[in-house]
Amino acid sequence: MVFKKSGRYSVPSDEDYEPGSNDEVLKNFLNIHSKEIMSEIEQRELGRTELELFQIYDADHQFTVEDICNIHELWLGDIYPMAGKYRTVNMDKDGFPFAASAQIEKLMIQFERNYLQQYTPCHFNDLDQLANALGTVHVELIIIHPFREGNGRTARLLADLMAVQANKPPLNYALIDQVENKQGFAEYIMAIHAGVRRDYSLIRNIFVTLLQQSV
Repeated sequence: MVFKKSGRYSVPSDEDYEPGSNDEVLKNFLNIHSKEIMSEIEQRELGRTELELFQIYDADHQFTVEDICNIHELWLGDIYPMAGKYRTVNMDKDGFPFAASAQIEKLMIQFERNYLQQYTPCHFNDLDQLANALGTVHVELIIIHPFREGNGRTARLLADLMAVQANKPPLNYALIDQVENKQGFAEYIMAIHAGVRRDYSLIRNIFVTLLQQSV
């Protein structure tokens, strides 16, 4: 992930890198410089967060953008000062630009109105309809990429919460894991890119498989 059109010294301190981390670890409360150690801590906290979230949101909850920020903060609030806050720097990944930071608040309001209000609470019984709901919400949140770090995992937490609302188990994402399945991850990235054109067919197919493999 890289900054785009943003000088290093214009980056707010909450979103800058931890000194001495070789620009690999964001500024954090734990003064951790190792990317490997930070990844382990984030993963541990992710598991804790998911268990807590299942106790917070019930089957009839309609998610809001405030919930998205709260989910991000619940996960990373003890680690990063930027947790739960929209990023203020522009970002891209492998040449794919995410939403401009100045547009995030507006885009998230639209995301809530157009997608969260349409697809949550998630009570779809038909597999294709459920996969379409999960995939559409997932793609649209990823395209906005509202946070400085942890967008993909936050989107997966939301997908798990929606799946549980539909009486399905949390999803097993090994199929699209960047390390475990490079081909599956490449297809997932293609599906995200297709979502920019409002073509949700590829991500829907991926979520159909994820749902089938998670039962």
